[in-house]
Amino acid sequence: MKKRIVLLMTVAAVICLSACGKVEEKAGASATEKVDEMASQAQETMEGIDLPSESVTKAVSDTWIVPDTEEVYTLQADGTGDLNGDPFTFECGFDDQNHITLKITMDDGSGEYLYAISSDSTGYGIDLASLDGGRDLKFMPEDLDFLDPDDERAAGLVGTWSDDGGNEYVFGRDGSLKICSDGDETEGIYTVAADSKDGLFFRIAVDGGSLEYGYELSEDGTKLDLASPGTDIIHTWTKK
Repeated sequence: MKKRIVLLMTVAAVICLSACGKVEEKAGASATEKVDEMASQAQETMEGIDLPSESVTKAVSDTWIVPDTEEVYTLQADGTGDLNGDPFTFECGFDDQNHITLKITMDDGSGEYLYAISSDSTGYGIDLASLDGGRDLKFMPEDLDFLDPDDERAAGLVGTWSDDGGNEYVFGRDGSLKICSDGDETEGIYTVAADSKDGLFFRIAVDGGSLEYGYELSEDGTKLDLASPGTDIIHTWTKK
């Protein structure tokens, strides 16, 4: 799941949609067919790419919980899913109001729901804004345990780190982040999570995007080995 939310942002950029910003209360006319047609033309010169609607479907395909409720949504890449065991089908697409959309239709006919979807502030979850007058939802991945900066598994990140390029990363105990590079400062936030296999991850989120690393802290707390999920490349940061 870990690389999927970033993909949501990538899809929007590739198809030249503007940032969603404040979501309108109602959906616009569907633009999915037009968007996919544009991407289909690009497929003629680029191998191995999905249509945008297919990419979004893959990006949201996972098991999600709705915080502070007992609702569990499971979405499959084939467009089927269930809510606490009740089956539904879903479609992902776009409208002419620059929404990336998710439409859920319950198999028993009890409801049809349309949402604008966007990555949340942590980069791990999905914000779902109703486009048909229903309630807004937040999806968070079922398989992650989010850690407070005071948690012993995350506390070692707090402080200032430098990479081989001389960039500095200042992790605050309040979840704040400051990146210092060539005299420039960029502010953002970071979120720490552990998966079901006790792997540790943090995601840096700044204006314009986010970046995630799996990490391992040395015993003396002075060295941080990082790897982007799905890669074998190790980056090393040193604590100042």
